[in-house]
Amino acid sequence: MNWLNYHHLYYFWKVAKHESFTKAAAELRVAQSAISLQVAQLEDFLGKKLILRSTSKKLSLTEEGQLVFRQAEDIFRQGKELVDGIKEDVLSSSLRFGALGSLSKNLQMQLLRPVLEASHLQLSVDVGDANTLLARLKGFHLDAILCDVPYPHSEDEPLLQRQIAKEHFCLVSRKQKAGQSLAQKLQTNGIYLPAKSNPATAEIELYLASLKSKITIKGYIDDIALLRLLALETDAVAAIPKIGAARELKEKKLIVVHEFRSLFQKFYLVLRQGGNRSSKILKLLEQS
Repeated sequence: MNWLNYHHLYYFWKVAKHESFTKAAAELRVAQSAISLQVAQLEDFLGKKLILRSTSKKLSLTEEGQLVFRQAEDIFRQGKELVDGIKEDVLSSSLRFGALGSLSKNLQMQLLRPVLEASHLQLSVDVGDANTLLARLKGFHLDAILCDVPYPHSEDEPLLQRQIAKEHFCLVSRKQKAGQSLAQKLQTNGIYLPAKSNPATAEIELYLASLKSKITIKGYIDDIALLRLLALETDAVAAIPKIGAARELKEKKLIVVHEFRSLFQKFYLVLRQGGNRSSKILKLLEQS
């Protein structure tokens, strides 16, 4: 396999940025003929013309040249990030988070706001299941995971886990009929609960039992966004962390019919144990 000569690509990139062989040669402190030779060798290697030269000395890129230039921009930007990140011990401009598919999007916005507000940082978020995200974290494809249940770990595979938020659970629904009690509404229209694996679900079921009414549990839903939609689109009640329905509550599309004062949904940040990068990410998100 013939490998790309990055020295040739670097010279082409400089010429394209300056739109001039002369200016590129001046910056690189080499003869213009040397740069022309390097670019010509890159074109021969790729088998495509990258630069159009005219008698007016005006330089323009071909379609292939534009594509190569955009790729070169990414390559040399990432190269600079690599050097700066290692030598100066700073976060690179790209932060890669994983998030469980069931996690509240409102919460993600709240927790990641410091990243969104940092103009020098580019955010990427991959949504997936717990095992897939953990494998990507351990393989250095992710920097951190946002989740609502802590991961089990051992001395052989240590993880750094930090509780970074907690939200009150509440029961929400569309407006109740005048004079209708919560017990009556639950008995008539039923309720959707979080997944049975959620530690809060058993506590909510105990509360429902204390009402001494025949209440229909219409389903167990492991997705905060879907619980919110079920409350919006049906007459049933939904048990949900309050932040999961924050906008709808503010706009009065939903109302809180009961709030649990001592029952919370906890949220965690999971990172690789050790290394300065994890501690810097934690410090950044503590601003939220």
